[in-house]
Amino acid sequence: MIFVRIPLKKYSMNVYKYSKNYSRFNRLALSRDIRTVMEMKLRACLLFLIVLLAMNGANAARSIKRSFSDLGCMGVYDKAKFARLDRVCEECYQLFRESDVHTSCRSNCFKNNFFTRCVDALLLQKDQRVLDYMVDQLYGR
Repeated sequence: MIFVRIPLKKYSMNVYKYSKNYSRFNRLALSRDIRTVMEMKLRACLLFLIVLLAMNGANAARSIKRSFSDLGCMGVYDKAKFARLDRVCEECYQLFRESDVHTSCRSNCFKNNFFTRCVDALLLQKDQRVLDYMVDQLYGR
C-alpha cells in the first residue's frame, strides 16, 4: 500500500491511498497490457492467415498446371488460354448436364471432335478460329 500525506486545515495525517483510485490506475495499466497482448495475437493470426492463403493459392496453381499436363498438353502453359478453353467445356457441361461431357471435351488437350461440337452447341462458331489457335498452342505437337 502507498501512503499519501493529505494536508487538512488544522492538522495532517497519513492515510492509505484510496483503493478506488488505486484500482482505476491498475485497471488502466492492465487494460493497456491486455490490449497489447491482444494486438500481438491478432497480428499473429493475420500473419498465419496470409501464409495459409498464399500456400492455398500456390497449391491451386500447381493443381491447374498438373491438370494441364494430365490432359496431354505438351505446349507452353498459358493460364489465360487454358482457362478460356476449360470454360468452353464447363459451359458445355452446364448445357447438357452429362457427367462425361466435361471430361470428353478436355481430353487430348481439347484437340478432339467433342470440343468442336461443344463450340457449335454454344454458338461460338465466330470464335472457332481463335479457339483452334489456342488449342494448337497448348497441344504443342
